[in-house]
Amino acid sequence: MKLIVCTPLGAVLQTNITKVIMETLDGYHTLLPKHIDFASVMGPNIVSYTEESGAEKYIACHHGVVVKKGGEVTITVQNAVLSDTLDDLKNVISFEFKQNEEQRKELNTAMARLELGLIRGFGRLNKDSANG
Repeated sequence: MKLIVCTPLGAVLQTNITKVIMETLDGYHTLLPKHIDFASVMGPNIVSYTEESGAEKYIACHHGVVVKKGGEVTITVQNAVLSDTLDDLKNVISFEFKQNEEQRKELNTAMARLELGLIRGFGRLNKDSANG
């Protein structure tokens, strides 16, 4: 089975595996080569996979979608960090991903304020042109 992990910047991993374990919004799943086709949404979590050599590796994933079709599992996420050890990735999820989420919320708040200011400005222009 082939595992492909993609972010908005491109593919960060393409490897042959024997299984992949992950948590999706509808529970934990272990995908094996003969597993039926599958699609689900993922929240931030650590995905583990076993390479054909038997080595177990990990990926910290930040919000995304997983699709298994035939012999290929594709995980598309906002951000992915690869590691051979689990300890490193716990810190990534608890610090970096949460920090990114806070920055996203701040950006959304700033965008909402800009939109509100723009709408008010157009309202004033419309009001001035009607009076003038």
